[in-house]
Amino acid sequence: MPKLNCSLCKRPVDSRRLVSPQKMENQILEIIKRERPEWEATRGICRECLEQYRAKKFLNYLEAEYQKMSEIEQSLVTKIARRGRVTKLVNAEFEAHMTFGQHLADRVAHFGGSWPFIFIFSAVLLGWMALNSWVLARHSFDPYPYILLNLVLSALAAIQAPVIMMSQNRQAEKDRLQAQQDYEINLMAEFEIRDLHDKLDSLRYKQWHELWHIQQRQLELLEHLHKELSHPEDRTAEPAPWVPPEL
Repeated sequence: MPKLNCSLCKRPVDSRRLVSPQKMENQILEIIKRERPEWEATRGICRECLEQYRAKKFLNYLEAEYQKMSEIEQSLVTKIARRGRVTKLVNAEFEAHMTFGQHLADRVAHFGGSWPFIFIFSAVLLGWMALNSWVLARHSFDPYPYILLNLVLSALAAIQAPVIMMSQNRQAEKDRLQAQQDYEINLMAEFEIRDLHDKLDSLRYKQWHELWHIQQRQLELLEHLHKELSHPEDRTAEPAPWVPPEL
């Protein structure tokens, strides 16, 4: 057979191995024209070049689908492709990046929401009022109605409220990271279960395919045996040896 040059790679190949542009998919033609504007769509290309552009078409499709995903899904797909772990110690990693002020705010918020703080605070209030009402009745530094005490309580509330809010914001951020990790784990488990179902379906199809061929072989043998028993004088050729089917 005569050999012709591929219109892309210019290699001489058998004319039967050239693929005409009329037999190509439109998406493949668009990719070729985009990368090779000088290419003429009237000459065929070899199968090797065709396979390369089919792979590029498939990669473009995957890239388009990847761009449609959210950042969490993209990160999860990358971890699955690299066989990386999704689970991690969120609390340990979060606390490792906390500053001294953030640790102090958490401790203040933790102490401010405990029973010891209530008991100590109640004791200080009662002691303050007792000291200014009875012990230092004539020379009290904050007589009734305890204006200085109200000022101290207002200042304490003004300082304590932002500290507690900072601690709550960090706890909300930690909960968000934990929820994100739970979502990634659930999504990865869903992907793995789907992949497992696909493998089971493929295995079941293969088994049914082999079983069907075995049944066909049994029917051929039974038919051959029936002919030999019914007409012993007619010697028929035995069926060909059974070969396992290929999928």
